[in-house]
Amino acid sequence: MGTSTASIAYCEHEEVEAACLECLAMPKKVTPPPPTTPRATKSPSSSSDKISPLAGDLDMSLPVFSVDGAIGSSTLAARVFPHYLRRGGWVYLRTADKLEARVKALKVIWRQDRIDLADPDRDLGSGLAIKVDPSTWDDQIDIELGCLADRQRDGFRYLMTNDDDTVTHYLGGRPITDHDEIDLRD
Repeated sequence: MGTSTASIAYCEHEEVEAACLECLAMPKKVTPPPPTTPRATKSPSSSSDKISPLAGDLDMSLPVFSVDGAIGSSTLAARVFPHYLRRGGWVYLRTADKLEARVKALKVIWRQDRIDLADPDRDLGSGLAIKVDPSTWDDQIDIELGCLADRQRDGFRYLMTNDDDTVTHYLGGRPITDHDEIDLRD
């Protein structure tokens, strides 16, 4: 059986490298940490921010002054991130008292120039927009809102398109099944 000997490393000061006080006192070379990959956000502040994907399970409606200015476009301005909109979900264009058109949502993007669909004279500047599939525009929609019209004047509203193309509206994360519920929550 043989014996193994460990080699001892000496530093420039002719001391054992692991025990040399001068070597231990010298500043260490620090490797900077690798750059971090930016996390996706639902509230971007510039075009360089990575935006979260659509991950909801609902469709939505947006108020518009007139459907004519929006039909055929590839993006729709959004004031905030549509948290509950599903990828491939319908985005309906809503006038004062009915849903008049719809298109399939693809993702949320950053746009430098956005016009408010509800007020075409209002420039929203840069910010969030919903990228849509222009080939899915359907302008043959005519769904009366009835008693829901007053509750849906401002901002977007969530809804679910049923298999028979009827629409169930949502309020506070719950479906409105009885329209009399609306009066009780005011």
